[in-house]
Amino acid sequence: RWAPICISSARPQIPPLSFPSGRSAHSSRVEAMATEKQSERREISMAEVAKHSTEKDCWIVVHDLVLDLKEDFLSEHPGGPDVITCLAGKDATDDYEDIAHSDSAREWTSKYIIGYKEGADEEAKTKLIPKNAELKGKHGGKGGIGPLVPAVLVAVLALLAYFVLQSKA
Repeated sequence: RWAPICISSARPQIPPLSFPSGRSAHSSRVEAMATEKQSERREISMAEVAKHSTEKDCWIVVHDLVLDLKEDFLSEHPGGPDVITCLAGKDATDDYEDIAHSDSAREWTSKYIIGYKEGADEEAKTKLIPKNAELKGKHGGKGGIGPLVPAVLVAVLALLAYFVLQSKA
């Protein structure tokens, strides 16, 4: 059930399409496209990936998945084509995760999977670029001390305020 919520422009707020699994329509479309391509996936050596290292022919490896990044992807990439083409022909997993891509960016990237890195595990034959939640404790599990930093900062500031107030009293 939903009731329209009117905003100043008097337009009803329409909730996004969702499916029983809790996935969005966009997410399901991307997965369907990726599933169609899964049958086309093949094992690709890093030597072959290295041959595709130009802006016109750009392959990268992310999480053991080989991506063929076409010109449309490169031109639409928010960081511009240069941040990707400098990694063309290489394993770019660390660089990809250092940027902290959103889940929607990860879905978009999954559309370009053409194969999996030689020697990758069986899961690589069918998986997509992992979502942020799937990375906790794995490659991108950078959430380890992240939540602790603000707490420590608050404690340090509280101690500092305490000593400043004590010295004035």
